[in-house]
Amino acid sequence: MLNLSEIHLPAALLGSFLAAWLATWALCHAGHAFSFGQDRAEGVQKFHVKPTSRLGGVAIASGLCTGAGALVLLSPNSDATLHTLWFLLACAPVWLGGLLEDITHRVGPTLRLVLATVSAAWLFGVLGVAVNRTDVWPIDLILLIPGAVLCTTMLVVAGFTHSVNIVDGFHGLACGAVMITVTGLSFMAWHVGDLMLLQMCLLSLAAMLGFFVFNWPSGGIFLGDSGAYLIGFWVVELGLLLAMRNPSISPMAPVVAGLLPLIETLFSMYRRKIIRKHPVNHPDGLHLHTLVFRRLLFNPQVHITPTQKNTANAQVGPYFWFPATALTTLACIFMQNTWAQLALMLCYLAMYMWLYRALVHFKAPKLMTRRR
Repeated sequence: MLNLSEIHLPAALLGSFLAAWLATWALCHAGHAFSFGQDRAEGVQKFHVKPTSRLGGVAIASGLCTGAGALVLLSPNSDATLHTLWFLLACAPVWLGGLLEDITHRVGPTLRLVLATVSAAWLFGVLGVAVNRTDVWPIDLILLIPGAVLCTTMLVVAGFTHSVNIVDGFHGLACGAVMITVTGLSFMAWHVGDLMLLQMCLLSLAAMLGFFVFNWPSGGIFLGDSGAYLIGFWVVELGLLLAMRNPSISPMAPVVAGLLPLIETLFSMYRRKIIRKHPVNHPDGLHLHTLVFRRLLFNPQVHITPTQKNTANAQVGPYFWFPATALTTLACIFMQNTWAQLALMLCYLAMYMWLYRALVHFKAPKLMTRRR
């Protein structure tokens, strides 16, 4: 007779993928009939060609909940089941805040950031998930101050969660980047034998994949704020938990695996506040992914069809996925070496600044240019 413990993970992964796939399919078709939860094609950060559903977060949440339900039925007392359920409960505040913004467009970024800190504090209180070390001694000294661990944890979680929303501007870009990060975390967990964390990573990958096949390359549905905040919160908490449970892994390794959204957010804050003298939450069209679209893929002086513009939109993602994959691979290779992780951060930052400067000054590398 087959032991249920032998099939609980494949069943949970399949259920997570199918639930997310079916929910995404339903939302895509509902978007053609109703304007509920749709993203309009106007605005400085809008590059799609028609109104599109931005309720992808509902589909991913459906996948995660279904996978968690399968774990409850097949392996109710496992650590993976209990941690997955607590993660889902903790996601509720930040996910609901994003969902309300997707539907009403009236929930500001400040409130969403506050809700992200609430979710982070929830997991801190229940499971103790925290930034308890960095292996960088000046920062670790600060963490010794009473209350510093909680404050730092809320800041890191809220910052990364919001950063995923920052890079969510083109088909598949944010979801693909997070999937690459979670794949890296999966390898690290497998390498050190942390099967509980490996199961949680694979469960989230299955749910995101069910959404991703509709999101890229066609752009049939968007993550929306609920989706971006959900997967952003989920992956940053997985990274913190991985470093906590496995002292042999450098705490900087998960950071490097998810570096793209962080660098984009920090540089955007610097650009808006210091260079342009604008509020840091003031939207603009100067993100690196936006410049890649405008300088390398889309020529506004040449008339192209909506289908061609949609294709150009989908081509932005690979420009970031390939270096993100290389960076995550190196983070996995040197997962136990903090100094190597810091060197990787500096290398990526230098590459980012070089490309950004080249695109701003209309000196795009010819080998990278694909626009008509």
